[in-house]
Amino acid sequence: MAKLQKCPRLQRKLTELLLDNDSESNGVDWGPDLLRGNDPHRAALLAGSVWHARSLLKLVSQPDLTVLIERLGADAHAFGIRHLAHAIADRLIADPEKLARQIEHDGHACLGAWLHHSPVMERNRVLLRLPVGTAADNPEPKHGNAAGQLFSLVVRHFEAESPLI
Repeated sequence: MAKLQKCPRLQRKLTELLLDNDSESNGVDWGPDLLRGNDPHRAALLAGSVWHARSLLKLVSQPDLTVLIERLGADAHAFGIRHLAHAIADRLIADPEKLARQIEHDGHACLGAWLHHSPVMERNRVLLRLPVGTAADNPEPKHGNAAGQLFSLVVRHFEAESPLI
């Protein structure tokens, strides 16, 4: 199911089937989703990297950077540092494995909080592309306070990568 959910051709039909939605028969034309079709896991990593940008900046040894970049990707690492001014977490995390897990957790929680105020269909179009059990399912109030700010950065980043024609 996870492989099928990642397939762009099947995403629309799977969403309709999973939600028991007959929008296809109603002639509803779905435009890009809230993340412009981008991978929600990647969006969560970008947001989480900004959340923990202060910790990213402090990890400078080659072994630590290698671990972080393998877990997060070079683009998420650079994105977090580039947006250091928007960092949320004050507590520094020195262990690269723990930092990567926390970035993923807080990023998914922010995604869930950001989607919380969206229409159900729009929210589900994004959430169905995530594995079950991420922090997007139950964000904490602290994530709701920062989600809008972080995801405005993420969405602008996606728009710059592939602008709408």
